[in-house]
Amino acid sequence: MRNIDTQLLRTFRTTAETGSMTQASALLNLSQGAVSQQIRKLEEQFDCILFNRQKSGLTMTSAGEKLFSKAQQLLAVNDEIWQEMVQSDYKGTLSLGVPLDLMSGKLPSILRLFAENYPSVGFNLVCAPTLDLQKQFNDGQLDLTLMEEQTENVSGEILFTDQLVWIGAQGGTVRECSPLPISIASDACVFRLPTITALDQLGRPWKRAYESNNLDAILAMIRMDLAVGVFLSSLVPKTLERIPQNSLFPPLPEFHITLSLATGPRQEIASLLAEYIRRGFSVLKAA
Repeated sequence: MRNIDTQLLRTFRTTAETGSMTQASALLNLSQGAVSQQIRKLEEQFDCILFNRQKSGLTMTSAGEKLFSKAQQLLAVNDEIWQEMVQSDYKGTLSLGVPLDLMSGKLPSILRLFAENYPSVGFNLVCAPTLDLQKQFNDGQLDLTLMEEQTENVSGEILFTDQLVWIGAQGGTVRECSPLPISIASDACVFRLPTITALDQLGRPWKRAYESNNLDAILAMIRMDLAVGVFLSSLVPKTLERIPQNSLFPPLPEFHITLSLATGPRQEIASLLAEYIRRGFSVLKAA
């Protein structure tokens, strides 16, 4: 009989999702050497190479892609059995606030790892601009929330700091237009004011091409080269490109990604989730 170690599969899946053993090690609370060793052990067991190792990161080989699909199924069954057989000390539902753009980063992997370890804990995920999340948190509607804040307005624990950058369609030309069309979120977006202030100080005319809290729609406008936008540097989608700072595009400020934790009856389990989030973002903070 040949048995597959589910821990090896979990490490493989997390590495595949992040494209980095360094990031996977932070998420799994393992050393980078341990992650590398576990991946190597799987490759030896299956006598194949699971990842293409490049300077830009890791990508799955065809064998890796085949394993990824099956690993998902096996881990789902494993976690279902565990949930049915083991009574968790933690139960209930947590309300977590997340800025819209952060859901496109590593946060989904962090939340899934937490859910796998605490299957009796549910999520009420509130995705909204920072200003809306801040109000809901202050009103006691959220157990914990992530926010994007400038230095003078920091109200939570700083997880990491990122640069706001201009983005546009790959090879796009709308960036040369005057007035400059901008696709950005509504008034509750904390990126809005510093963006238009920077353009006003430069003296470059601009116009609203699209305003919404629908991130997919905003990015679609930019991909179609109908507008430019702004995004945190570490989260720029691969389908878009950064526009370098120059005489037409002024510098933009840095933003801190912060974590705020409420007191109350769910504080203990919320603190556990907070620790998962800290660990997951630790790689970015170190960078």
